[in-house]
Amino acid sequence: MDELPLKIEKIAGLSGDSTACGVFSKRITLVDGTIGIIASCVLIKNGKEDDLATLLKDIFELSTKKLESAGLGDGILDAVGLFGDATRDYLQSKHLEVSFAHTFFYKNVAYIAKFGNAVRIFVFAPPREAEIKFESGSGPVKEGQIFLVATEKFLEKFDVGIFRTEGEIDLSEIIDGLATEISTEKEQSDIGAFFCLVKEEKQPPKAVEVAQIFGEAEGEVLEAVAGEQDESASERYQPKEKNRFLKAFLAEIKKLKRGDIGAIFRLRRNIVLVIGLIAVILIISGGLTIWQKIQRGKLSEFNLHVSQASAKYTEAQAIVELNRVKAREVLGEADKEIKLALAIQKDNEKARELATNITDKLAQTEESTNVNLSVLFEAQSQINSLSFAGKNLAAFAGDKILIGNLQELSTIAGVGDTESGFVFDNNAFILAGGRVYKVDLKTDKKEELFEFAAASDVAVFLGNIYLPGGDQIAKFVPVEGGYNRSGDYLVQKTELSANTRLAIDGSVWITAGSKVLNFLRGNTQNFEISGLSTPVGHLESIYTSSNLDNIYVVDKTNSALLVISKDGVYKKAYQSPEFAKASDIVVSDDEATMYIAVGNKVLTAEL
Repeated sequence: MDELPLKIEKIAGLSGDSTACGVFSKRITLVDGTIGIIASCVLIKNGKEDDLATLLKDIFELSTKKLESAGLGDGILDAVGLFGDATRDYLQSKHLEVSFAHTFFYKNVAYIAKFGNAVRIFVFAPPREAEIKFESGSGPVKEGQIFLVATEKFLEKFDVGIFRTEGEIDLSEIIDGLATEISTEKEQSDIGAFFCLVKEEKQPPKAVEVAQIFGEAEGEVLEAVAGEQDESASERYQPKEKNRFLKAFLAEIKKLKRGDIGAIFRLRRNIVLVIGLIAVILIISGGLTIWQKIQRGKLSEFNLHVSQASAKYTEAQAIVELNRVKAREVLGEADKEIKLALAIQKDNEKARELATNITDKLAQTEESTNVNLSVLFEAQSQINSLSFAGKNLAAFAGDKILIGNLQELSTIAGVGDTESGFVFDNNAFILAGGRVYKVDLKTDKKEELFEFAAASDVAVFLGNIYLPGGDQIAKFVPVEGGYNRSGDYLVQKTELSANTRLAIDGSVWITAGSKVLNFLRGNTQNFEISGLSTPVGHLESIYTSSNLDNIYVVDKTNSALLVISKDGVYKKAYQSPEFAKASDIVVSDDEATMYIAVGNKVLTAEL
């Protein structure tokens, strides 16, 4: 058993203000290239300002690096001892009360480093069990053993008697049940444990194995009986025997009377009915088993989402005064997790209570800034679209393209009734009257490319033209002598509004009512805005690029500009009455300045 087939399950309660329990496991590659698995349970008390959960994770990572780099000249046990010393010395330097147990499974041996009395180690080999009390030592690992490393509080709360019984044990099911019980505990910061089952490698039964279990004599007898049965079976099915059996069967049929034959067929019908009933029962039983398995899976998934949401909520509370922006990001992640949990069990009281707490904390930390917009320049007609032309700003107004800034502004003839425009590679691509045009910004040369009446916006990425409209996004690619429609971009049709706008950074972002949709290679991505304490209004103009970390969306209903990370976490809102009238927005690559088109003006403000 050079490589141990281990199954490790971990469980821990939420960290408290002064107490936390961390349970970890990791695959370790030693300096000689061999591999083992380290599993640890660490309990710390008397914490003050530190983020205890993060502290535990950090010290585990640091200690494992010490184990990975430890020389093996003095043996594995000494290397594990260094791992334990690193944990103890670091946490005690923080003036924390610490207890821990590290177990390193390497080849067919368990190496143990233990400190303090608040974490205990048990080994079960049903029906026997033993508690390991030494601080440093090792012992052989055998198939079927269960290692339980747990805090005192865990052992007080939960009955571990199940591990003393012989028979197959489903650790995953046990963990699911324990997770549910722990989630109901008010004080759970010092509850933690890990279970390690040394799985048996199942082998097909052989006569020699039977002999080993029941004794050589019995094994020989069983083998002999099996041989006799095989021989008689082969003789019975020789062709000669088949003919004799067939003749005898036909002779007996001839002797039967009509009533006898009818009775036989009625019996056959009853047998068929019984078989059918048994089949129905088996189907129902199988269906019930599958349903129960699905329900257990859902419960496990629900508990996982609640646990992660609670952990992130606790983390956000710990850092909110030090780093408000980071706290909001973590709260946004917690908001996502609790929504996933409520999608599984929408009426769960504890999950709903946690969701309320997260929403309240989001409202407390929400950033909304009033901005004072100043006029950058004005056009003679309505500005419908903005784009960057290199380092300059391009504004599409009526039949003109205005390029420049406050100090210098040039005008190029565009196309009448411009609806949307985009600049790429010194060419302006204009959507007007259901047609797409290209204007060379160097030579002012203008040409009509193609007709596409349903489009509501235009964007260009890597030379390809994208046009949203109806229930699709059309994609046109450059070919010799013009552009050719390569087909529909979206894999599945999506209902788009007449005001749908889009932005491209490698993936495609579009606004659709109160939602932002994200697509990659035409496939819908799992994107949802989280971290908002109030509902989103009607979204229209949207901007991002491959150089930006965020997307910027205009909420016309609430007259606001929303800043949202590309993971969907709402970060900030800028308020101004002008946003309700904005026709387009762009943001500089350093995300320091925004430009919006309102009427015939381009307005700007620092972010």
